[in-house]
Amino acid sequence: MKPSLRAVMSLAAAGLIGLQQGGEVAAQQPLTPEPVYDSAAGTFISVEELIERLTGADVVYVGETHTDYAHHLAQLDILKGLHAANPRLVMGWEMFHSSQQPLLDAYTGGWLPEVEWLDAIYWKQTWGHPYSYYRPLLDYARDNGVRVFGLNAPRAAVRGVRTLGREGMTEDLAYWLPAGFWDRIHIDTERPYEEWFMENARHSMDMTDDMMKLMFCSQTAWNEIMAWNIVKAFNVIPDPGVQVLVIVGSGHAIFGQGIPTRVALLRSDFKQVVVMPYTSDRVMPLDEILKEEMGLEGDYIWFVPPAGDPPDLERPGPPEDPPPSHRP
Repeated sequence: MKPSLRAVMSLAAAGLIGLQQGGEVAAQQPLTPEPVYDSAAGTFISVEELIERLTGADVVYVGETHTDYAHHLAQLDILKGLHAANPRLVMGWEMFHSSQQPLLDAYTGGWLPEVEWLDAIYWKQTWGHPYSYYRPLLDYARDNGVRVFGLNAPRAAVRGVRTLGREGMTEDLAYWLPAGFWDRIHIDTERPYEEWFMENARHSMDMTDDMMKLMFCSQTAWNEIMAWNIVKAFNVIPDPGVQVLVIVGSGHAIFGQGIPTRVALLRSDFKQVVVMPYTSDRVMPLDEILKEEMGLEGDYIWFVPPAGDPPDLERPGPPEDPPPSHRP
């Protein structure tokens, strides 16, 4: 079934509204006792039931619109619930690339203070969105011993896929691409995702078809690299009880495709679940969800109210201009 334009444009999500209380981010009440839509069953469940079901997955993806604080509070609520159920939980983040792993370990291990860490990783250059949106998640990881893995690659590598192509990629950029990447850009199981991406690009960008195809190649490079690093996390921690919670933009896992499809190519035995939060002041009735085909977007759609901006949004960030060796 081809997704509607409404479904195409709503990569949205939501979370529980948060209040700042003594340094802790506290969740408010959900919109209703059962605000989570189970796409497979066509029924609604509670947040507690959602988290209980997620404990049985190897990989859990929680999507986001990067500057919607409600999405990050939803991610935090799931992080807390899954970690309480399984202390061996680790996280994978789109916002960091794998070469930053020593700095990630230093910060979450409590060896680097926040200001020095943000300066060392050049947050504004490697990601760009205000750190305040992500602070509650990383504070929880640091304070509770949850290891964080960087899943991404430097932007230059993905940009090279789009601008240089297969034949023009330099050795240092090609290093970041998984083996056989160029032969796996188009796969049958990912056709709905590819159609969604092309339609979304067509409506939001002034591009020729050839330009959009190159954009999809770069999107696929991101997904492949992050999938490879998710699987690598299981190898780094060879514990049969480990679970990976992936913090990622919704467009990388919508329809259960993108990164999940690429992980399945590497580990078909993994159980993967996608949660798409959706910011709204109400829970949509079932007939509206079916009409808008929202259930296609994830295994679970979580309706929660808007959260506004983080209370510390205006806190100063790291320096604006990194040295050339640190530029993404």
